[in-house]
Amino acid sequence: MNKIIVLAICSTLLLQLSSCKVDTYDLPSETLTGSLVLSDGSQFITEQPNGFRIKLNEVVDGAISTLPQYFWGKADGTFNNSKIFKGIYIVQPVEGAFFEVDPVEVEISGTTTLTFEVTPFLKILADISTSGPDLIGRYRIHKSEGAGKIMTARLLVSKWNPNVGMNRIDFEAVRDFSQIDDKKVVSTTYMDTILNCLEPGVTYYVRVAALAANTSGRYNLSEVIKLEIL
Repeated sequence: MNKIIVLAICSTLLLQLSSCKVDTYDLPSETLTGSLVLSDGSQFITEQPNGFRIKLNEVVDGAISTLPQYFWGKADGTFNNSKIFKGIYIVQPVEGAFFEVDPVEVEISGTTTLTFEVTPFLKILADISTSGPDLIGRYRIHKSEGAGKIMTARLLVSKWNPNVGMNRIDFEAVRDFSQIDDKKVVSTTYMDTILNCLEPGVTYYVRVAALAANTSGRYNLSEVIKLEIL
C-alpha cells in the first residue's frame, strides 16, 4: 500500500513539472533619455530626489493604457530610463515646479531622446557672501504669469554635499511671504543671514529655494554656489 502511495505522489509531481514552461519574455531594455529646458535653451534647475517625474502611458492597439509608469528626473533637469519595453508611449513630465507640459506620443526603440520646454513658476537669482562665520544670501524672485502665490523662500546650506536641496541641508533660513503681496515680493531684493554656521576647512554648497503655491508642493531653486572656507 505504501509503495502505491509513493508512486502516486511521484506521478503527480512529474505531471506538474512537465506542465511548467520557462518564461521566455524579453527583459525591458529600451532607453528613454532627454532633458527639460527653458525657453532660452538652458537646463531647468531642480533637485534630486523629488524634482520631477516622467509619466509614461503605453499605447496598445490604439488604446492608451490607464496604468501609467513613472520614473524620477535628475537634479540637472535630465532624465534617463534604460529599462523600458519597446513600444509606443505617451510621454509627459509631471510633478515639477513648472506649468503643465503637453504630452508627446513617441515610439521607444533602442535609445529615444526627447527634449521638453518648460516654464518654471519662479526664477531665483542669488548672490552668496560670507562675513566671518556668518553666511549671507541676497536674492531676487521672478514670478511667471499665472503662477500661484509666492509662499516661502529658503536659504539652504549643505556641508560637503553638492546636491543641496529641500532634502539635503545642514542649515537654513526661512522667510514667509504668505501675507505679503507678490508685487512687493518680486520688486524687492531680500537678504537672509545664517549666523555662526561656517567652519574653516569645510566646503559648503548654497542655494535659494522659493515656493509658489502648487499642488505638488515643489520648490524652484537657484543655481548651486560652492564656498570653500579657508
